Amino acid sequence: MLDLPCVIVAGGRSSRMGSDKSLLPFGSSQTLTQYQLDKHKNNFVSLHVSCKTKEKFDFKASFIEDTKEFDEYSPLIALYSILKKFDTPVCILSVDTPFVTLEVYEKLFTCKDDYAVVIAKSPYGSHQLCAIYSPSILPILKKHIEANNHKIRNLLDKVKTKYVDFLSDETFSNLNRPEEYEKAKDKIC
Repeated sequence: MLDLPCVIVAGGRSSRMGSDKSLLPFGSSQTLTQYQLDKHKNNFVSLHVSCKTKEKFDFKASFIEDTKEFDEYSPLIALYSILKKFDTPVCILSVDTPFVTLEVYEKLFTCKDDYAVVIAKSPYGSHQLCAIYSPSILPILKKHIEANNHKIRNLLDKVKTKYVDFLSDETFSNLNRPEEYEKAKDKIC
């Protein structure tokens, strides 16, 4: 168990999927969100779900709703809302990456040192929603949102960030499209 909280980010628009991917059935779970909660329930000191509104879910969990300060859909707004709740670094996990394991976060944690953000990187590229973020970035994060600058990469250029290399892309498979979702379902059956 990692002595950090983990937040599953499940508040995106899912426009490429065509329906809310956080609510799609996965494995033996009724939703992809529940699959992630079940998979990681013993891996972190606490486990939470970030979302625009918790009303879309019909199960109990520790939900962190996006702040009402901003109206946009943005990973930065979710991140801002999450980091306001904690005084410790937080593991961030996108709901649509069901093959990420505790070992990924353990490796990120061992590389943390005095970095504000530690991000997984595979041959495909960096995975900003498979990372550890420190609440110390909140002032810069808020300025980016207020300036309508919602690109995570722009934020990461302004804070001390470490990218940790992983050899395989498979762990970080992202379910953005129906065909990716179907392929992922076949992997767990």
